[in-house]
Amino acid sequence: MNVFKENENYSWRKIMTGIVSVVFATACIGYLITHSFDELPGSYQGIIGGVFLFYFAKNAVRNVKFGTGG
Repeated sequence: MNVFKENENYSWRKIMTGIVSVVFATACIGYLITHSFDELPGSYQGIIGGVFLFYFAKNAVRNVKFGTGG
């Protein structure tokens, strides 16, 4: 099973998401190391929170089904 494949084809969306995740994680770890492991700034925390909120909200909305009730 390849994480970057979707229906036997490579998914550029998944590949780019993986690259962005590595870059952002490196930025967070680099900040923590250079600032003696102080708290991350609000902008970093906002980005992390926004990504999690978007992911879980997207999945919650995807599972909602609307019907005519009839």
